[in-house]
Amino acid sequence: MVWNSFFKKGLNGDRIFVSLLVLLNVFLLLPGSGGNAILTQGDEAMHIATIRESLASSSYLFPKFEGVLNLYKPPALFWLGIFSDSLFGVSFFAERFPSFLLFFGSSVLIYLGIRRAGGSSKLAFTISSAYTLTLGVFKFSRLVMMESLLTFFIILVSVTILEFRLSKNRIWLFLGGLFSGIAILIKGPVFQVYSGIILGSYSIIGIFLLHSNGGWAGKKRIGKELLSHIVFHFSSLIVPVIWILVLLSYSELGKEFLTIFLFTENLGKFSGATANQSEWIIPIGFLLYSFPFSLAIFSGFYSKLFQKPKSLREVVGSSYLWAILTICLVHLAPNRKDFYYLLPLIPLAFLGIGLFFIRKKEVQFSKLLSLNYLFCFGVSALVLAAMWGFEILLGKNIWAELLFTTFLILVFIWGRRIRAQKSGVPSTTTLNLVLAAGLLSYIQFSILPRVNLSEVPENGPFTSAKQICIVSENPWTALTFRNALPGAEIIHSVPGADRNCVDGVRHLVFFQEPIPIPSGYQLLQTQTVWKRDVTLKELLSPTQGKEYVYFYEPSRSKNSELESR
Repeated sequence: MVWNSFFKKGLNGDRIFVSLLVLLNVFLLLPGSGGNAILTQGDEAMHIATIRESLASSSYLFPKFEGVLNLYKPPALFWLGIFSDSLFGVSFFAERFPSFLLFFGSSVLIYLGIRRAGGSSKLAFTISSAYTLTLGVFKFSRLVMMESLLTFFIILVSVTILEFRLSKNRIWLFLGGLFSGIAILIKGPVFQVYSGIILGSYSIIGIFLLHSNGGWAGKKRIGKELLSHIVFHFSSLIVPVIWILVLLSYSELGKEFLTIFLFTENLGKFSGATANQSEWIIPIGFLLYSFPFSLAIFSGFYSKLFQKPKSLREVVGSSYLWAILTICLVHLAPNRKDFYYLLPLIPLAFLGIGLFFIRKKEVQFSKLLSLNYLFCFGVSALVLAAMWGFEILLGKNIWAELLFTTFLILVFIWGRRIRAQKSGVPSTTTLNLVLAAGLLSYIQFSILPRVNLSEVPENGPFTSAKQICIVSENPWTALTFRNALPGAEIIHSVPGADRNCVDGVRHLVFFQEPIPIPSGYQLLQTQTVWKRDVTLKELLSPTQGKEYVYFYEPSRSKNSELESR
C-alpha cells in the first residue's frame, strides 16, 4: 500500500510526533468539556436537548425535539451524540467527546497529508499542531455542533483527493466520493457543493494550463478530468440514494423530511424575511477562528494563491486555496451568515499552504514566522492587560495574571535571544507554538472559569428541585436548565404569563425580580449572571456588570394543603 511505504521511511519519527499530537490535543481540548467553562454557541443547547430526548424516546431514525420530529437538522450529529450517551452515560462530556475526537482526527489527517506529499515529520507536526492551537478548534472541539463533523469530512475528502492526484489510483477517488456522500447526512446537499469545488478546482487549473509559447497545454486532460468527476460524484450518490429510499419507505413522514432536508433548510438562508447580513462576516470569521495564526494564513493566501506551482503537490495546494476562496464566495450569496461558516475550511488552508513549504528553504518563511510571533504576542499582551484591569476593578485574585505575565516576559526574552543568535526557523517555529499553547492554556484554565457565570446553580437547594418553571423572554433559556438538570421536569413561560405555572408545586426561576412575589412562594436562592451588554460604567457600578436570577420554592405543597383540610 502507498501509505505503508511512506510511513516505513520514518516510522519512529512519526510515532513520536503523533504521540505529541495526541498529548497536545488531550491537554488543550478535553479540559472543560463536561462543564460550563467553555466558549458557548447558541445552537448547542438545542442539539443536546434533541440527543437526550431522542435517546429517551428511542426515536433514532428521526430525532425528536420538544416532542416533535427535528426535521430541520440532518441526523448524523444526533446519531453520534446518541451513541456516545449510550456508551458513556448521559452527560455533557459524553455528548461533546465525539467533537474532540473529530477535531483530533482532522489534525492527524493534516499530518498524514503532508507526510504523504513528501513533507518531513517535523513539518507535518508543525502544521498539524498549529491547526490544533487555533481558536476555532479550541472552541468547537468542546461543543455539540455540526462543524466538528463537517471539518473532519472536508479534510478527509481532501486527503483522499490528494492521494488520488499523487498515486493516480481512482480507488481513492471512489472512497473520497463515498465519504462525501456520507457527509450529506451532516449538512445536506450543500456538502456536495463543497466537495465538488475542491475536486473541480484542480481540474480547472490543469485544463487551462498554457505552454510557454502560449498554446493550450491542458486540452488532453479534459477527458481524464471528466472521468474523475464521474467516478467521484457517482460514488457520492450511493449513501444519499440509500437514505432517500429508506425515508420514502416511511410514506408522508419521509417525504416531508426530504423536502425540508434537501430544499427548505438551505433555501431559507436566501429568504427575504432574513436581513442581508454583512459580507465581511465570512472572511472575518475565517481569520478569527484561525487565530493565533491568522497572519500566517492570510500571508499564505496572499503569496501562494497566484504563485505558479512548480510541482504536483503545489498544484494540489493551489487548488485547495482556490477552492476555499470559491466556497467563501458561495457563502456570501445567502442573506443569513455567521462567523463560523468557513470554520470547516481552515484545516484545508493549513494543508494547502503546508504543501507549498515541502522541500523549501527555511529562509523563505522565516519573516512570516517572526511577524506571526509579534502578532500573537501583541494580542496576548492585550488580553493580559484587559484581565489585569478586569480583576483589579472587581477586586479579584490576580495570581493567574502574575503567572501569565511571567510567561510572556520569558517568551519575550526567548524571542530576543533567537533574533540575536539568529537561531533560525526551527526556534522561531517552536516559539510560535509555545506562545499559542500558553495563551490558550491561560484562557481555558484561568479566564473562562473566572468569567463564566452559569444561569444554572451548581450547588444549593435548587439543584434538587424536580418540577421547575423558567420565566424568561427567551424560550431557549429553559433548554439550558433542562440540559443541566436532566432529572427535573422543566417548562417555560414568558413574563406576564407566568400564572400558568404558578401552581404551588413547581419551583420558579425569574430572570428579573418579580414584584410582588408570587403568593405561596418564598425566595430559595439567587444566582449572579452577566448582563447581556456589559459596559465599563456598569463594571464600575455597585452591581459590577451583573444581574440576579431569582429562584423560588413553594412555601407549601399541594399535598400538605390537602392534608390540612
